[in-house]
Amino acid sequence: MNPSSESHDWGPLHDLALVYLALTHGADAEIDPSETLVMREKLLTWYPDKPRTKLDEILQQVMLVYVSEARGQMVDASVASLRQALPKGKRIAVLNDLAEIASADGLIVPGEVSFIQQLARIWEVDRELEN
Repeated sequence: MNPSSESHDWGPLHDLALVYLALTHGADAEIDPSETLVMREKLLTWYPDKPRTKLDEILQQVMLVYVSEARGQMVDASVASLRQALPKGKRIAVLNDLAEIASADGLIVPGEVSFIQQLARIWEVDRELEN
């Protein structure tokens, strides 16, 4: 599944939403409503001028990609895209967002921790997080 064939406006917001979704669902195969709420709040923080209806549409597109057979490839592509698009400080901010999303349900599972740690290594900011 190629998201660009369905939507010509796949961009950093889609990438960010897909990474957030991969964290919330991928770690324990569940999406807690509190995690979804924090995820939406974080996306609105990054894109405050985005109408909520457009955000809902983007989240639906991202969910369709996430449940497709191409999920792994798309998550990898989004991770790589965000690494290129965001300066180091913003990548660290995304990792902090992921930690807040992971803790929203009151329980951080090992898969969430390893996802964030792996992202920090891929984005080459793991040393900054140790300080």
